[in-house]
Amino acid sequence: MKVKSIIGKLEASIDTFLEQKKHLSEYSIRNHKLDISKLIFFLNENLDQEFNLDLVRKFISELRKSTSKTSIRRIISNVGTYFEYLIDQEKIEKNFFSEISPPKIGKKLPSIATTDEIDEMIRCIDKSKNLGKRDHAIIEFIYSAGLRVSEVNNLNIQDIDLNQNQAVIFGKGSKYRSVIFSESTSKILKDYLEIRDNSKKEKAFFLSNSGVRISIRSIQHIVKKYISLAGLNPKYHTHTLRHSFATHLLDGGADLRVVQELLGHTSPKTTEIYTHISVEKSRDVYTNAHPKA
Repeated sequence: MKVKSIIGKLEASIDTFLEQKKHLSEYSIRNHKLDISKLIFFLNENLDQEFNLDLVRKFISELRKSTSKTSIRRIISNVGTYFEYLIDQEKIEKNFFSEISPPKIGKKLPSIATTDEIDEMIRCIDKSKNLGKRDHAIIEFIYSAGLRVSEVNNLNIQDIDLNQNQAVIFGKGSKYRSVIFSESTSKILKDYLEIRDNSKKEKAFFLSNSGVRISIRSIQHIVKKYISLAGLNPKYHTHTLRHSFATHLLDGGADLRVVQELLGHTSPKTTEIYTHISVEKSRDVYTNAHPKA
């Protein structure tokens, strides 16, 4: 089959495919669209070629020149999912991406901020201003409850019980879970609610400057801003607070199963990476302190 005969089918079905992915996060949907667009761009440069396994391998080979292994794995998965959809819709007959082995990547331990570093971030916030109170509440809540940025974005007023210090979170895979947070975090959230703009009757808990639900990008920008002001590792980001939450709990003696449930991980293997971080930390302490090390 020539590329010319398939490219129209690929372009025409993207929107209906993405309609079925509404349960995914904003970023996941965006990545699906971008990844499919990368393939379409490549195919437009190879219109006279046969669309077969060799051409798909050439596409992956081109990606390797400027794309990380992690991103290539995601592209193979996302485009492969799209081709399975097209097969179900009887638009195409074969999914060549199912025959491509994704590149192997080594296990990389996430960066962890210390409690002192997180405190320094919070000290950099001007809490006398309304936006400062909001930013303080966002950072404190992410770290106190171990939230993903999309979960903070999805949070609504009715999801939080400040009397019980707990919240119902709409998380990854369209699953709900309960999280708990400290009394001090509860007070910070209450301080934010006192200055929150209620004029538009917006149901979102955290609002932007214009009084609507704050975007994922804005939350990321807020966290990055205070990481920079505090002079912390520039590789730190919003998810670093979630990683730090999990690691600090395990360092404090929390049971792995409890941490798994608080993070919303389906498998304990996902949570186990934080035990590796704690082991690495112990190794560093031993190496630096033991006279025979």
